Amino acid sequence: MSPRRHVGWLLAALLFGALLLPFLVYCTGVATLGPYANGGPLGFYADFLADLARLRPSAWSLLLGPAALVLVWRLLVAYAWRSG
Repeated sequence: MSPRRHVGWLLAALLFGALLLPFLVYCTGVATLGPYANGGPLGFYADFLADLARLRPSAWSLLLGPAALVLVWRLLVAYAWRSG
């Protein structure tokens, strides 16, 4: 598999973690815990971006989590292809 495809998957995972995953977390939180104290989904997203700027580990794990999963998966698949 070409390096461009690897980079493409990582970029897609980063975009998912930056744009879609915070809104999914917001919706899950509202459904299970009730309304968000600092406003609606845009308030949650603004707080997420502010936490990224403040280098909070929770925000960075939300952003980088999908990319880390893709990276681990790609490494495991590459290892399995070599071993098999």
